[in-house]
Amino acid sequence: MQADASFEVIKRDHQGVPVVKIVFWGPTLAGKTTALTITKVLKSLEDPENVYKFLKLEDPTGRTLFFDQGIFGIGKTTAGLPILKYHLFTVPGQERHAGQRKVVLRGAHGLIVVVDSEKSRWEENKNSLIEINHLAGDKLASGALPYFIMLNKMDLPIESRISSIEVGKLLSESGTTANLRDAAVRIIEVSCLDARDDLKNLLSKGNRTEIVDNSGKLKKEFRPQSVNRVIKPVESLIREIIIQMMKQQQ
Repeated sequence: MQADASFEVIKRDHQGVPVVKIVFWGPTLAGKTTALTITKVLKSLEDPENVYKFLKLEDPTGRTLFFDQGIFGIGKTTAGLPILKYHLFTVPGQERHAGQRKVVLRGAHGLIVVVDSEKSRWEENKNSLIEINHLAGDKLASGALPYFIMLNKMDLPIESRISSIEVGKLLSESGTTANLRDAAVRIIEVSCLDARDDLKNLLSKGNRTEIVDNSGKLKKEFRPQSVNRVIKPVESLIREIIIQMMKQQQ
């Protein structure tokens, strides 16, 4: 991503810690909240002292009402504060929540576009992409808003789901191809269902001596691969945002 003059300014909280905002975007039931929950569980296993808040606002069917939110930190300063905090938000996917989505997106430093790979949800994916292109297409095109595309539910039978190649057609039909530069290299295939199950299996291990360090934290090399793929967009975006933050300070 190129540096851009319109990149959102990174502010500091009341303790002086830089805070960045990353938003999971996509249609309802695409896996946004599950991806956020997986991130929270993994962070709690690997770096529990840097988990600050986790909030889910759901209706009785389990769908997000306004937004879900997780606040996490990276590293520690000599004063015991995180070097950086990142807020992860999900947007409600239902059509009636367009106003809330616009509010949640405001001030974002990074974007994870969640695409539901189920073929029957083509139109819902397309409408979601049309909306984000309308709201942030120029920023996506210029690099002012770094992004990744998370193609979820790749555990479905191959005849029931779209491939990464077909995501290009989806982008074209939604009018976002010209704006989502280098989209092909920013598509990450995931299965939040597999990641959730693999985390459950990891937590059910009776003897954890091999997978944790002396302080009881999960060693990163023992992350399940399915979980690693879900967390990759978040970690990659944070790296890109830190680079932009450093350029702001020059």
